[in-house]
Amino acid sequence: MADSKHKALQEWVSEFLENNYLYYQSANAEPGIRMIVPEFGDYVNRTDILGYKYKSYVFIFIAYEQIDTGTSDVNITNMEIMDSFNEWLEEQIEDKNYPDFGDNCDEYEIQPLQNMANLATVTEDGLAKYMLGCRINYREE
Repeated sequence: MADSKHKALQEWVSEFLENNYLYYQSANAEPGIRMIVPEFGDYVNRTDILGYKYKSYVFIFIAYEQIDTGTSDVNITNMEIMDSFNEWLEEQIEDKNYPDFGDNCDEYEIQPLQNMANLATVTEDGLAKYMLGCRINYREE
């Protein structure tokens, strides 16, 4: 297990990346940057009669890419990059490959929160910020 759930998540999502370093919460906005930003971690959804806590860790996967205001396929390629992250999440669900939040955590469930990335912002020089949300539900003793 990693030192924290945040580090465990970063290591797990890093498995998706081949040529990019994965930043956590903050990075310069440049083409090719990949980042995860937690919305909340360890949020307790409910506690059962045995005292098990059912928690959620929600994060946003962010990618910066240059866009084209013309008719090239650049923007399609950018969207396909983001689609591949959702496909990777589906593979993790199928393979039951989850971040290691610790020995006291189990019953993981991954929920992609969107089927397509949001184009969150575009700068004047054509740098686009794409965002995809994901929730990891789990049980903690």
